[in-house]
Amino acid sequence: MAINDVLAGALASLNDRDVDATRQRLDEIVAALGDLLVDVDRLLFGGSVAKHTYVDGLSDTDALVVVNEGDATPEDLVARFERALQSRLPLGDVREITAGRLAVTVHYLDGSEIQLLPAVERNGRTSIASEDGGSWRQIRPHKFAEKLTEVNAANSGAVIPTIKLAKAVLANLPEDQRLSGYHVEAIAVDAFRAYQGRRDRASMLQHLIAHAEKAVMSPTGDITGQSVHVDDYLGASGSEARRAVSLAIRRIGRILDSGDASDYGRLLNG
Repeated sequence: MAINDVLAGALASLNDRDVDATRQRLDEIVAALGDLLVDVDRLLFGGSVAKHTYVDGLSDTDALVVVNEGDATPEDLVARFERALQSRLPLGDVREITAGRLAVTVHYLDGSEIQLLPAVERNGRTSIASEDGGSWRQIRPHKFAEKLTEVNAANSGAVIPTIKLAKAVLANLPEDQRLSGYHVEAIAVDAFRAYQGRRDRASMLQHLIAHAEKAVMSPTGDITGQSVHVDDYLGASGSEARRAVSLAIRRIGRILDSGDASDYGRLLNG
């Protein structure tokens, strides 16, 4: 079987993965928050659900929870989120609920997570907690999705399918070296910003993985303003963690470059 046939089959399988469970979980979260302590206005998806790059089990799901609590501090809202979810969220498939300075994360038994960032509307702009959690700062939650849409359109709609395939391939990285979904998406936007190569699935996947090998060596900025970099978890430029991830991606790239359809199948099937 030709490589592009393998990739087409894998993509069909990825697209068929059920996202209803994630949407149901988000509905349960909104109900829990709304029933106790927090007046929820709406959710703004910041993760893969919004960008159509969601792959069940391989993607980030996060949401800005815009609330009608203009006078509340970020610390207060995070604490209230945690109390509401601990008290009211159905716990059948929930492993734990944890709170940080900026957000509350629901960890599920299947290994997936949903991160919830309290947000408020101020002067027509969305604001989330500052890095220290002590004040509000303005962000542009739709900015990255707009840029991804632009790059995808410039490449005949082939970038988003390539991101899905890359997420599946990069899931073969050791657990402590895996890239976040948002990081993969940001690398893809950079990789295909001025792409002039072939637009078949194999060529684009190989290009993205080769670009990722180099891109992970330096921090990638976050144009939404939600953080300084999308990949702070890898440390400073040229860090040991970045070198290890780059080397691991290089090994995957060599397998893809081999042109063996059976190797592609093994990577895509984990």
